[in-house]
Amino acid sequence: MRKDGDADAPKLGLAMLHFALSSAGFSVSGDPTPTITLNNGVKMPAVAAGTWQYNTSTATSSVTQAIAVGFTHIDTAHDYCSDGSTGSCSGGSNQPGIGKALQAAGLARSDYFITTKVPGCGMQGISKFNCGEDSAKAAQTNLDELGLPYVDLVLIHFPPMGGCGKENCKLIKKQWAALTDFYQANKTRAIGVSNFCPSCLECLAEDASAVVPAVNQFKYHIGMGADPEGLLSYCKQHGIAAQAYSPLGDDSSELITGKFVTAAGKAHGKSGAQVSLRWIYQHGVAVTTKADTKAYLQEDLDLFSWSLTDAEMTEADGLTSPAGTPSFMCTA
Repeated sequence: MRKDGDADAPKLGLAMLHFALSSAGFSVSGDPTPTITLNNGVKMPAVAAGTWQYNTSTATSSVTQAIAVGFTHIDTAHDYCSDGSTGSCSGGSNQPGIGKALQAAGLARSDYFITTKVPGCGMQGISKFNCGEDSAKAAQTNLDELGLPYVDLVLIHFPPMGGCGKENCKLIKKQWAALTDFYQANKTRAIGVSNFCPSCLECLAEDASAVVPAVNQFKYHIGMGADPEGLLSYCKQHGIAAQAYSPLGDDSSELITGKFVTAAGKAHGKSGAQVSLRWIYQHGVAVTTKADTKAYLQEDLDLFSWSLTDAEMTEADGLTSPAGTPSFMCTA
């Protein structure tokens, strides 16, 4: 069942890589993935292959297959643990496995987009007393584990425990300053946030000279409404690209085999999961999906040559199940 998520080596361009993979029996996406232009001009592929809860070897396998079918955007994090668990990742993250897959593919660095994350202040190795310093260390560790000179996007994974009130706002600003330094050192092409509700974003906006987050990655799927808690409209108003995680819901098959997505999928010759993902993209939101089989990865890229009708979009907008909230850390 589907679930929601060496410098001297020869470098192959995408066209040559796709030819090699096709010759080896892989089916490769022929059309390039559309991109979303971030507020600093960086172009981010609109769909990413996620790696949450994958151990290191599964991450290698999944990313290898994702590249084979045409993915150019890989999503990972400092706290996606090497053993597939969630927590402090005492054994390190699964990012070395992702780096291994990228190296084996032989792609030029400009041919793929990597998103990674650092934990919020006070959690998973980021002390609230040394939030800036620890965040800078975590960001550098991400590069070291991936074996890369830079990544394309670094996100603060979530705000501090307890939301974004006055005291936590101070912590958020310290962490954001650390990522800003990382950005200005050209170790990432963009910086953003995840699980930030409007109050957390307003905290950053208090400093008019602060870099505006390029991306806010939050939970977004059919059943939550088109604009849950006004977060999508807030992001659009402030030039922050929205990116969805858990696009198929959590621990539910409703967005894969449920009545609405099945009927809409039949009308378009697509799967229920594709309907769920297309609804997100049609609202102007980038998608982070997750699969470790070739067939599902291929489905996840087949979102851009067809559209849901206005009536189907309206019906999906009105659905209230499966329910969800954009952030597990704050609600306002």
